[in-house]
Amino acid sequence: MVTVVRNETNERRFCWEQVLRTNRLFRITQVFAPPDRAGQLLPLYALFAAVEEVCSEHSDEDVARRKLGWWRDECAQLGERGSDHPILRELENSGARQVLRPDSLGRLFGDAEARLDPTSVPDLDDLQKRCRQLSQPQIELELSLWGSCPSSLAPVEAIAVTNGLAQLLREAARRQDPHRYWWLPLSLLAHHGLSRADVNRDQGSAPVQALFRDLIDSCHGWFPQQRLARSAELIPEAARHLFVMGRLQANAVRRARSGDPGQLTEEFNRVGLVQLFEAWRAARKISRP
Repeated sequence: MVTVVRNETNERRFCWEQVLRTNRLFRITQVFAPPDRAGQLLPLYALFAAVEEVCSEHSDEDVARRKLGWWRDECAQLGERGSDHPILRELENSGARQVLRPDSLGRLFGDAEARLDPTSVPDLDDLQKRCRQLSQPQIELELSLWGSCPSSLAPVEAIAVTNGLAQLLREAARRQDPHRYWWLPLSLLAHHGLSRADVNRDQGSAPVQALFRDLIDSCHGWFPQQRLARSAELIPEAARHLFVMGRLQANAVRRARSGDPGQLTEEFNRVGLVQLFEAWRAARKISRP
């Protein structure tokens, strides 16, 4: 008789592989999470990554909806009957599942489903709202690991916008369908005389790069570096990891000055000494004695 012993290290390895397919910056930022329950971040971010992949890599909307429905049902019933999926097992084994907010989980899946057949974005103000809406459930879920959810704080609002924009850019980079840039504001497209089909067809053209330069310049006003630095003292320690992630993603957008969508993708995937130093500086601003 052979006894099969589940290897939790393999489960965590699976979670790492899932996260790094979508958000490589997590390799750096997770180091700066508060030690208490920090191990629960990995399966949570693996869940975020799995949902993000459903939205960015689906070729059939019905199939994608069924996948999201499966994740929703498995999370809802995880405490009662467990799961065979490595991410969900690690959520249970780490204790993260027991403290995650069910309402925030519901919004995570609801917003992901809405992105499968999204409505048009009329202007930059609406894009900012969409970015915040996308990221807010993830922020609430992360903060719930520490029993905290100060989502009404202005600095956390800025992080939500930054992280939401980063995810839309990551999803667009992986999608291969004509709707990959559904979130580009209609007002910005009209200003440059472009359609979404034009952007999708030739991302390296001068008009498309001019459009993205305008987009990046406009988005800089959403998370001004000086304001974020001044507001660091208002960030609770539980949100230190979020603050570091937000700063790295905002810096990645700032470095993509050429307006080339491909450069944006490269910046979000870049993990090196520069990013490590930026993360360390950001974490120091809200370190607590």
